[in-house]
Amino acid sequence: MAQLVVWTEPLAGSNCYLLGQAGRCVVVDPGDALGPLQTLDRLGWIPELVVLTHEHCDHTAGLEPLRERWPGLAVLATERCSANLQSTRLNMSAMMEVYLTFHGSPGVRYPPFTCRPAGLTYGAEYTHFWRGHRLRCVPLPGHTPGSAGIFWDEEAFFSGDYLLPCEKTVLRLPGGSEADYRAVTLPRLQELPGGLLIHPGHGPSYRLGGRPGLPQGV
Repeated sequence: MAQLVVWTEPLAGSNCYLLGQAGRCVVVDPGDALGPLQTLDRLGWIPELVVLTHEHCDHTAGLEPLRERWPGLAVLATERCSANLQSTRLNMSAMMEVYLTFHGSPGVRYPPFTCRPAGLTYGAEYTHFWRGHRLRCVPLPGHTPGSAGIFWDEEAFFSGDYLLPCEKTVLRLPGGSEADYRAVTLPRLQELPGGLLIHPGHGPSYRLGGRPGLPQGV
C-alpha cells in the first residue's frame, strides 16, 4: 500500500500529492519549485513518475526542478496538457502575478516559465501501472484543454481543479471551455460513485456523498 503525503503551495493553495512505496514515489501536480523537492528529501523518497492533472503553473512549477534533480524522470499527461506546458499564456504563468495581486498577495514575483513536453501522453482514456498500482487517466476538458482526472486503484480520484470543495469549476481562463465541460466532463463527474475518495487540486480531501454525487457548486 502506498503512503500518501500532501504538500500545499502557499500562494495559490495548490496541492501536490506524493504517493510513496518502498522508497520510490509518484508525484501528482508538483506546483512549486522548492516545496516538493524539500518534502521528498525529508521523506527520503525518489520519484519515478510525475502525473499532471492539467497544465496550469500552480500545478506544474516544480516539474523542471524535479527533472533536473532526477534526469529521465517519467512524466504522464494528456496530449493537450503536454503541448500547453510550453506556452506561458496557456500555463497561466504569464499572468500569475496579476492573479495573485487580485487574490491577496500583491507584490509577489512570479516569473513566467515553460516546461518541456511530457514523455508519456494520451488523448483518450489511458491506464498506467506503477509498482502494482493502477492509474486510470481520463481526459476532462473544460477547465483547461489538457485537464484530466486520475483514478488510483479505483479507490481514489485526483480531480485537479474539478470537484473543489464548495467552489464552482472555473471555465473562463485561457483555453477554458464551458461547451467541452458540459458535453464531456460534467457527465463523467456525475457518474462518479458515492463514497469515492476525492483528492482535489485545492482544499482538503473528502468522500463523495450519495450515488452519484458531486460537491456543492459543481
